[in-house]
Amino acid sequence: MASQHGTRTRYNTGCRCDECKQASRDYDKARRQKMLAAKHTKPSRATVTALPTASAPAEHEPGRVEAGVLAEIGGLSTAATRQGLVEVAIALARVLDSPLAIAQHPSAAHRLSETLDKLRRGADARRSKLASVRSMTSSAKATG
Repeated sequence: MASQHGTRTRYNTGCRCDECKQASRDYDKARRQKMLAAKHTKPSRATVTALPTASAPAEHEPGRVEAGVLAEIGGLSTAATRQGLVEVAIALARVLDSPLAIAQHPSAAHRLSETLDKLRRGADARRSKLASVRSMTSSAKATG
């Protein structure tokens, strides 16, 4: 009895219909994700099967990218007034820290860069040293 279409077994026997090719792609994707998860997990043999959802935020330590974004946002004066952009930047940083979202890294990096540029755009510009000295030394001259 021949196996039915849309299975990995049928693909391995030589069938190249759309359903069998999709089944093979799905298998390969799941295998790659398991291997990446195993590579990036602690030695406790735990496997990651899915990314955390927004409805159930998990307590975690920030990764390298997320920590950098949080540090950069902490120094911006516009962060308090543009909370939506701050949250977008943090979410994109989490995508970049995730080993399971490798395919999304280039797009997420581009969007993160744009988001941080928007946040920086309205931030207080640092004054030059000369401007600081001028403000300290200038006095109101009484003309009379």
